[in-house]
Amino acid sequence: MRIIISGGDKQADFVIREFKKTGNTLLVINGDEKEANYLSNQNEIDVQLSDPSKVFSYREASIEGFDLIISLLEKDEDNFVACSIAKKIFGVKKAICTVQNPDNVQLFEAMGIDSPISASYLLAERIKGESNIDSLIKTLSLEHDKIAITEIRIKKDYAIAGKVLKDISFPQACNVCCIYRDPTVIIPRGTTQILEDDTLVFASSTIDQDEILTFVKRKGA
Repeated sequence: MRIIISGGDKQADFVIREFKKTGNTLLVINGDEKEANYLSNQNEIDVQLSDPSKVFSYREASIEGFDLIISLLEKDEDNFVACSIAKKIFGVKKAICTVQNPDNVQLFEAMGIDSPISASYLLAERIKGESNIDSLIKTLSLEHDKIAITEIRIKKDYAIAGKVLKDISFPQACNVCCIYRDPTVIIPRGTTQILEDDTLVFASSTIDQDEILTFVKRKGA
């Protein structure tokens, strides 16, 4: 497939690595110079430094006839714009994007976005139904590749309990999607503190799940 990946940092890094494994043609567009350089160096791939929410970025990249756009921008409205530009102006066949606001899922679908994904909503509902399970592994299919969603409940004696995210050296192969702290779902930031009984939700490849589980369950001093 010919795939456009717009925006994103760790999410984009993961998606790029997964789709490269199966020989897809990737076009990566990122408006942040630091993130663009990181993605380029990590994945040995050219990254177009340009605003993924602007028509000229896609015109410069000649995306006509591409199979898929995956938009990972921070703002829902920017993701909608990026997907709409790709589909309606340049004829990209399918559009997938992340959304922060779960209420936008149905709205985006009604307006032509094929797969708007609200991780916080989907995962929170799943976690609520499995609250007595210490570790639940769920695999989501994205086209022909698989993303593993790993849920881990934090115990008092875990080394990361009580620490803030920016001070934890998580394995590079994973990303903390959200934290379920009964009864709320937290979209994590660097200053978010990990507390006992939090359920952390990680995205990774299936082959990296064991490493994540081992790291998180390390005992503290």
